[in-house]
Amino acid sequence: MYYTYFLRCTDGSLYAGITTDPARRFAQHTGTRPGGAKYTASRHPVRMEAVWRTFDRASASRLEYCLKHLTKAEKEQLVLDNVLPDQPIFSQYKRITIEPNGRMIPMLFVCYPKCSTCKKAAAFLDSLNIPYETRHIKDENPTADELKAWHQKSGLPLKRFFNTSGQLYRSMELSKKLPDMPEDEQYALLASDGMLVKRPIVVGEDFVLVGFKQKEWEEKL
Repeated sequence: MYYTYFLRCTDGSLYAGITTDPARRFAQHTGTRPGGAKYTASRHPVRMEAVWRTFDRASASRLEYCLKHLTKAEKEQLVLDNVLPDQPIFSQYKRITIEPNGRMIPMLFVCYPKCSTCKKAAAFLDSLNIPYETRHIKDENPTADELKAWHQKSGLPLKRFFNTSGQLYRSMELSKKLPDMPEDEQYALLASDGMLVKRPIVVGEDFVLVGFKQKEWEEKL
């Protein structure tokens, strides 16, 4: 996996480059590891300003070329807005959330390890080199407050959070009960047993994905 990045230096300039590991590359640019660039050696980088995940080295290099040929004002606009109306190329790449030192912030991956769909979802995340923290949905089931927050962030109908194909859902005849059940009661019910909750769930900084649909995940991740 390759990434194209903007690095902010102490003089306010933005340096564009490519790497397979943003955190390692930041350390190289700051001099804590060997292998930094001549440009950054004298300008003392302060943070990774923006990082985009790309398809391969060739696409990373194309994006780097585009970044380097932007004006200073366009670069700053891209950092703030992640879009440039007259530069559609940037919409092809996914900007990822990072810490100032280039470390990627792990997402929360809520799953049932024995579930085949969860295994496929984990393999998909691994194939993209996306960091995540795993949480067992049965051993540490989501709380009502977490479920409410995830529901609001997801933009999905609350029913999507129920494991409608599970034995517990069917035995409780919830298909008949949910339509008349207040949302707060539904959150409490989901929180009562992790096996009632649809899996897997991925919780990012500004999104929540419920159930594994690869195309949907590709668009978000």
